Amino acid sequence: MSHGFVEKTRNEVKDSIPEPKMGRPTKVTRRTRSALAIKEQEGEFRHLRDAQAYIKKLDKVPVCKRTVTRYFKAVGLTARRKPDAPSLTDEQMRKRLEFARDHVKWTLDDWKNVMFSDECSFMRVKPFGTQYYYANDEHNLRHKHQFKQKMQGGGGRIMVWGCITAHGVGDLCWVEGTMDAKYYKTVLRDYVVDSCDWSGIDPAKFIFQQDNASIHTAKVVKEYIRDKNINVLVWPPNAPDISPIERLWAVIKQRLDGYELPPKTLQELFDRVEEIWLSVAKDYLLSLYAEMPSKMRMLIKTRGLHSKVPRGTGRRQANQEVQN
Repeated sequence: MSHGFVEKTRNEVKDSIPEPKMGRPTKVTRRTRSALAIKEQEGEFRHLRDAQAYIKKLDKVPVCKRTVTRYFKAVGLTARRKPDAPSLTDEQMRKRLEFARDHVKWTLDDWKNVMFSDECSFMRVKPFGTQYYYANDEHNLRHKHQFKQKMQGGGGRIMVWGCITAHGVGDLCWVEGTMDAKYYKTVLRDYVVDSCDWSGIDPAKFIFQQDNASIHTAKVVKEYIRDKNINVLVWPPNAPDISPIERLWAVIKQRLDGYELPPKTLQELFDRVEEIWLSVAKDYLLSLYAEMPSKMRMLIKTRGLHSKVPRGTGRRQANQEVQN
C-alpha cells in the first residue's frame, strides 16, 4: 500500500484513534493518587514532604515535590495561601456557630444599631512586613539603610480604646497605665454614651459590643452596664475575625508604616493614630458593617471555623443599600 493510501485511510478514521501516550509511565498507582488527593483535602498533610513520604510508604518509590503538585493539579487542587485565623477549640467553634445562627437573620439595618469597641496597642518603632535592599558582595551590610531598624521594646508603646458605628468613628481614648476593671468603667462612662448620642443611633435600639476580656466581664463593669440600661451584645469567645473594628486597627497600623520617620515621642505616636482614626471614611465603615450578614452565613457554612468573606462583599452590599 502506498503512503498516500495509508494517510487517506487514517484521516477518515482519525476521530476514533486514541491519542498516543507521551512520556514515561507513572510509578505511582491510580489508587495511591486518589488517596493522596483525599488526604490533602482532609488536611492530613502539613507539607509536601508528608505527601512524598505517604507515596513512598505505599508504592515504595520516591517522588519529587513537583510530581506531587502535578498529581494535585490533575484533580483540580491548586496551591492557595492560608489566611490568618484564630486558634479555636471545639467549644469555641460551637459557640461561634450558635452566635451566627442567632444573628443570621439580622439585616444591615439591625447591625447599624451596634457600636463595636476594642483596645489595641501600637509600638513607636515597629516596621511591618519584609524589607529588602540591593547591594553587591563588596558593599553588603555596610550601610544603615541595609538593616531593619529595631528598638528594645519597640521604643515604647501605647494602648488605645476606640469605638465605631456605621455612621462614623466614636471617641478614641489613650489608656495611660494599666487597664483594669475600674479604669474600663471610667472609659465606658466618659465615651460610650457620648459616642452613641453623636452617632445618632436610637437609644432604644442601641446595642454595645465588647469582647470577653476579664476586665469587660468584671462585677463592677456588669453593675455599671446594668445601672445604665446598656444593651450588650452577647459576643462569642475568640472572635476577632468577626468584629469590624479589628479590620480598622489593621488599616491604622498599615498607614502608620507609611510615615517616613518613626514618631519621636509616644504623644506623637498617639497624634498620628488619632489623625488616621478621624480620617476614616464613613463609606468604609458602612462597608465593614455590610459584611456582617455575609459573615454570619459563612460561620454557619464553616460550622464556626472562620468568617472570611470574599473581598469587596461589604462594598457591594453597601452600594446596593444606597441604591435601594
